Amino acid sequence: MSDTSAPLFTVLKGNPSDSEVAALTTVLTQLAAQARTERDTERNLWGKKDPYRRDHLFNPNAFRNVTFY
Repeated sequence: MSDTSAPLFTVLKGNPSDSEVAALTTVLTQLAAQARTERDTERNLWGKKDPYRRDHLFNPNAFRNVTFY
């Protein structure tokens, strides 16, 4: 069974014109092709520093030794 026999999407509400359906079909087809090509490439996180970065939290004990006059 080929992929062309199954509908790409179904309009549930409204009455779109043929040009609107064609535009939506074009956009969805391009997004699906782009997602396919991005999935096939190797994912390289060598330069990504986010896993090593800690959040800066407030330290409640930071000013405990300060005396206010």
